[in-house]
Amino acid sequence: MARLTYIVSVSALLSAVWMGMTARVNWEGFAVGFLVSVMVVALVGTRKQATIKPSRLPRQVFSLVSYVIHSFIEITRASFDVARRVISPKMPLKPGIVAIATQDESEDETIAALSAHAITITPGQLAVEFDGAKVMYIHCLDIDSAKTADQEQAARLRKLRLILGKA
Repeated sequence: MARLTYIVSVSALLSAVWMGMTARVNWEGFAVGFLVSVMVVALVGTRKQATIKPSRLPRQVFSLVSYVIHSFIEITRASFDVARRVISPKMPLKPGIVAIATQDESEDETIAALSAHAITITPGQLAVEFDGAKVMYIHCLDIDSAKTADQEQAARLRKLRLILGKA
């Protein structure tokens, strides 16, 4: 029964997102989104089931919105920096690979993967490899920018833990 409740609640949320993305707020749009979501959640949702606690949901949603806004700002800033470097006649690049601790004591693979994704979508950086779930190897266009990587990872980890309800 808990699995069915999980599938229905996640599918309802995903179908609401579907209606927002398609800009069709009607029962047909909800039904299509719900049916597709049920199939996806039933197939994919068998690994680890998140416990949805209504008391934590507002904080998680706020953290997600905050994370998305922060990520958008960082991606935009990095895009302009990379464009400036490429357009510059001297092309001031100091590429290198640095090791960054994931700083996650639980060694959660989901958090490590989301951290790597956040790094990879930022222009000028690329997660190259993992050493377990403890260390990420990051390729940077400017090795000097890696000086703040540990603080950025700590902030990213804090936000991801809040979003996933693990804080």
